[in-house]
Amino acid sequence: MRKTSWYLGAAATLLVTASAVTRFAVLPAVHQVPDDADFTMHFAGSMTMLDPQALQAGNLSGAIVRDLPVKVDRHVHAVHTSGSTIVLSDRTTVSGPRKQILTDVDNRWAVDRKTLLERSIPKGVRANPHKGLTAGFPLEPKKKNYPFWDSPTQTTVPATYIRTEQRAGRETYVFSIRTSGPLADPDTLRSLPPAMPKAAVQGLAGVAFPNRPADPTGGADPTPLAYTSTTDLTGWVDSETGTTVDLESTQSVTATAVTANGTPTEVFPVVRLNMTTTPASRAELADTAADGAQALWLLGVVGPLVALLLGLALLGLAVYLEFRARRSQPDPAVPGPRTEADAAPEPSPDPAPIGAASGTAAGTAAGTTESITKADTNTASSVPAAGSHADADADSGSDAETNHKTNNASTT
Repeated sequence: MRKTSWYLGAAATLLVTASAVTRFAVLPAVHQVPDDADFTMHFAGSMTMLDPQALQAGNLSGAIVRDLPVKVDRHVHAVHTSGSTIVLSDRTTVSGPRKQILTDVDNRWAVDRKTLLERSIPKGVRANPHKGLTAGFPLEPKKKNYPFWDSPTQTTVPATYIRTEQRAGRETYVFSIRTSGPLADPDTLRSLPPAMPKAAVQGLAGVAFPNRPADPTGGADPTPLAYTSTTDLTGWVDSETGTTVDLESTQSVTATAVTANGTPTEVFPVVRLNMTTTPASRAELADTAADGAQALWLLGVVGPLVALLLGLALLGLAVYLEFRARRSQPDPAVPGPRTEADAAPEPSPDPAPIGAASGTAAGTAAGTTESITKADTNTASSVPAAGSHADADADSGSDAETNHKTNNASTT
């Protein structure tokens, strides 16, 4: 094999190998939540809540603030990585019209870097125990239901796949999450009173439900309170990257009391938050999803395909050049074309001297004659004795005459 063909073959092998490695090793290695993951979603909405200052002042009629315009920022970023596990800080801040902080909740989740499902919490790292999705959807979402962790109730509920539709220029899978149950989040429970004076509960219930005639307290003073959490969430998840492009959510916590007949009933809202992704944030998230999908396409499809095609092309070129080089080499078993030197006649050997040639010819003739004479003599001796002596003499004379003539001819 010539050096050029060898180099081309080696380059082809490297390109084909690089194609396979890129598709089946590099892509899976980089297609995961990165160590420096950091993104923020912005929401706008309204909030109904209790005003702590009005409660302390005894202003029950003004203690429930309704439909306060709010802005919500959800900031998710990586704080620790360990192999295929990443710990994400998930902080949601709600600010009012005067940019005052109304609520600030910070959770930490140990999740798988591809599926975003729960993983064991690394030693020495603070994170909230959970089971199900929390900070997002898998990087390669499917049209199926997923387990979702509802933090207020501390339960796993289904994130139900509803349909596929276009959202912000991207194909998205629409998931719905609906749950209602007793509030169980320890941090939230610690901030709420387990009981309130009967008068305060009656006053707040009258403001929240002015047309309710019955006494919701059941006569107990102070009145024991329980709390119910309700979540109604719809998310639009990019079908290629798992990025949540849009989100609409209603979350509420309501205080309940037991009436005189033992029936739990709502007495006043603790908090109710309605929010949806802002148009600017929706567009930014869609651009992020598009960039991620393009990067995956280049790394997972275009790059390996181009490397594979180049490798095959170089391999074909190497085979062609080697085949052509072998055909151009002469075959030693097949005579090649005749040249002028080959066509020239071979030189004849030097002629011998005339005398030598004559002597040689004479010797040859004499030898030949002698052989013939001996043969005739032997033949005559083998003839039966029926012949006469005259015939024998005649034959002898004839033979002598023949020999004489032969010698004369040889001499001539």
